Amino acid sequence: MAHWSASDWSLPWPSVVVGFLLLAVPPLVLFGFGVWGTLLPRGVALLSPVLAAGALAVGAGIRCEWWELRRVIHDGAVVVDGARWNLVAVGGGTLVTFAGVTEFGLSPIVSASLVGVAAAVGTRRVAVPVYCGAFVGMTSPEVFGSYWQVTLAAVLAGLLFTVAHPVFHGLGGKLGTTAFVGVSLVAVPTADSFERGALPGESVVVSVIGVAALAAVATFTIHTRSAASPVLASGLVGAVGGVLLPTGFGPPGRLLAAATYSASFAGMTNPRRIPNEWWIGITGIGVGLVVVYTLPFVGGSGGKLGTIAFGSCLGIHGTLRLVDLFQLTRRGYRAPEEETT
Repeated sequence: MAHWSASDWSLPWPSVVVGFLLLAVPPLVLFGFGVWGTLLPRGVALLSPVLAAGALAVGAGIRCEWWELRRVIHDGAVVVDGARWNLVAVGGGTLVTFAGVTEFGLSPIVSASLVGVAAAVGTRRVAVPVYCGAFVGMTSPEVFGSYWQVTLAAVLAGLLFTVAHPVFHGLGGKLGTTAFVGVSLVAVPTADSFERGALPGESVVVSVIGVAALAAVATFTIHTRSAASPVLASGLVGAVGGVLLPTGFGPPGRLLAAATYSASFAGMTNPRRIPNEWWIGITGIGVGLVVVYTLPFVGGSGGKLGTIAFGSCLGIHGTLRLVDLFQLTRRGYRAPEEETT
């Protein structure tokens, strides 16, 4: 007979469905913003079909994950271990990261990266929810002008972290998307405070795509070919990029650092979802494109970079699943009624 601790939560399946939907919508929205960005005066309209195809691939990835959601619905309830401690960890990661930005003058990328590294080394059991909270804490003080706002966003993100626990396992960017939803639910009533960035020149766009691909591959390689956890790998890549790129390249370096950190989340993906460095590199290219062309939209929102990575990972994972299914169908295979990803 199973015994639950006081910190475990039993989740009814409707709450998991809500968590699934809350995570599924934001990457579609940001990819849509990316298409819009390519059509702006400084955008490259030729890239709009590419990002539109990416949005369709994101939808395919979400559809593939529906099989896992069906399994959860069939089981009826899910027990999440240590749910209360996870909520505390999300709140702690949020406040420490936000304090690093507002009180100590660190950039959001460096602050969140250091929190991730510290959590991966010192508090491994709760490193994942701490890192999720760090993304909430990356929100610009221009968006959240007080600690009560960022705390409320952390609570909402912590609740979503729990109810969405059974779905989208192993996909990079899930933590950031969780943070983005919590931040958005608090920030949308004051949407005028979102930052609006200008689109860069084409040479910068090429550089952003390049560093994003490299960062995704580096993070993936570190955590799949060494003892480092995905949190530690992402934190290390983000810290290096967050310090060196703005120092070495000036204002464009901040965009390069953002693309590096966003792509590091894609690199956190489990190899069962995206199998190797080649595909992760392609995922990083998608991250770079969307980072650039969503600059005019929802700037300064914690979790935005992770949501971009989540969408790119969903798109590549969904594409690979569809290709596999097509090849199996040609060989006479019929999909079972129930399947998990």
